[in-house]
Amino acid sequence: MNSTPIQPNPNEREELARLLPAPVERDLPGDRRQRLQEFVMSEIQQDLRSTEQAPPRPSGRRRVLLAAAGTAVTAAVAAVVIGTVGAGGSGRPDEGPGASAPSAPSGRQVLLVAAASAAKVPAGGGAYWHVKTTSTAREGGARTSLESWTGRDGRIWWKGEKTGGKVVVLTQPAPFRLGGPAVSLAQLQSLPSTPGELKAWIAAAVKRSDVRTATGRPDAAARERSVFDGLLSLVSQLPAPPRVRAAAFRAIASYPGVKDLGAVKGGQGLSISFGGGGEAHLVVDPKTSRITDTDFFVSADGARVAVPGGAAIVAEWTDQAPR
Repeated sequence: MNSTPIQPNPNEREELARLLPAPVERDLPGDRRQRLQEFVMSEIQQDLRSTEQAPPRPSGRRRVLLAAAGTAVTAAVAAVVIGTVGAGGSGRPDEGPGASAPSAPSGRQVLLVAAASAAKVPAGGGAYWHVKTTSTAREGGARTSLESWTGRDGRIWWKGEKTGGKVVVLTQPAPFRLGGPAVSLAQLQSLPSTPGELKAWIAAAVKRSDVRTATGRPDAAARERSVFDGLLSLVSQLPAPPRVRAAAFRAIASYPGVKDLGAVKGGQGLSISFGGGGEAHLVVDPKTSRITDTDFFVSADGARVAVPGGAAIVAEWTDQAPR
């Protein structure tokens, strides 16, 4: 496990340390290219028609990612031509006699298409914010999962390998973590809704927070990584509103080192380089606007957990009690 720990409440940290799992290795074969690419093109055309008729408006419930779509987004993705391309890793092109190879989308376009799709998913609500992280040890290996339920009062329940599959409750409420800094549900609901302002807000929060590395206060490179971690958390783990998720998606798309790795199982593979020499690998499903695989996530104590084998995260509001 490769992580950058912070210094939360000692009691909270001790409890969380007993619950967080060890990382595993990636098992990500590639498939379903053609259907995914056909969907992306149909979504682009549908979104363009909708934009001509009425202004876009965020709405509805979503599984993991919510983003508001606007005219700028649809214009940016309208030029995308999705071809049958080879995936990074185990994926291969679907070739045949006379098969053509249209231009593949850029990584930025993939993120913007996902944002446009996310705007159509209802927001929803519930008594608990439920996050399930599933990891695969290696090809043919066992899958492990960790679940958490956070009540609106801040109380947290956990279930995972370290709890023997039983639900346990933390003795004290714990905040959400935005790439390290602690944030409340109210703060998440009121975050800026433009990419630049959102990145600046997270950067300021990191700078004034109690985030610590093994060597003390984080340097500029570590702070930049924390900002990116916060953006990824907003689109995969945290209960932020649609407008904030939209801003986070666009902020991630604005990084100059975003590369498309082709269609793989679960969506489009992306490689993202960011300040401080950091790099992340994600799989984004434009149809559901979900991040279906990632090689790291931010743990409940604010640490960056590297998962070389990949982790699938599903997060949503629910009224179902922890079980």
